[in-house]
Amino acid sequence: MSSAIGWTRVVVALSAALVVAPSALGGPDWVEVGDAGSDYQTGQAPRPLASGVLSTIAGSLGGRGVDLVDAYIIGVADPVAFSFEIETAGFDAQLFIFHITLAGGAYGLLANDDRALDDMRPRVLPVATDGTSVVLDLPGDYLIAISGRGYNPISATGLIFDLMNPTEISGADGPGSLNRHIGWSGEGGGGDYQIELTGAEFPTVPTPAGGAVALGGLVLALRRRRPVGNSQG
Repeated sequence: MSSAIGWTRVVVALSAALVVAPSALGGPDWVEVGDAGSDYQTGQAPRPLASGVLSTIAGSLGGRGVDLVDAYIIGVADPVAFSFEIETAGFDAQLFIFHITLAGGAYGLLANDDRALDDMRPRVLPVATDGTSVVLDLPGDYLIAISGRGYNPISATGLIFDLMNPTEISGADGPGSLNRHIGWSGEGGGGDYQIELTGAEFPTVPTPAGGAVALGGLVLALRRRRPVGNSQG
């Protein structure tokens, strides 16, 4: 099946769902189209119909060695107030945010596994708490990613983040911290998730892969509701 035919079927199916189920409106600002990629080149860029505020992204990871990470380009409108977190997920999740360079690469910025010892839901604030002094202090577009615990981003020189302390908001402090993100390593998990964002907006430019999902995104951006697992991530 060609990619064009495949995306046409996705858009037609979503349009039909909206026609027969209008009560589904009012859900997340963006729902993953197909499978969001795992890096800057293949991640999804949510596209708005109206408001620039981006508050929620919903999606699903497959787990079991397939679809272990989803990445999205978002805009940060208010760095001081910015945060993103998981309130509901069907697995033990962790979150990452990367700085995007003009050359099109992504470099590790901040990450979190658990927000507290008794709360495994991840939350990333704009300031690291691990002594690295990393601060997200500029508005603009960034790459965020969600994976299951243990599946971590790498560069050519190794792990980008050292997440030995699961409750810290980690700056990029691993052996691969100074180099461009090129992939992922380890074992993860899967399930449904919803990412909650504060101080964020829709990105100003799409990812390189964004054109393929733009039409489907306009349908999904009508805030179609998607069920999310009830267990903590």
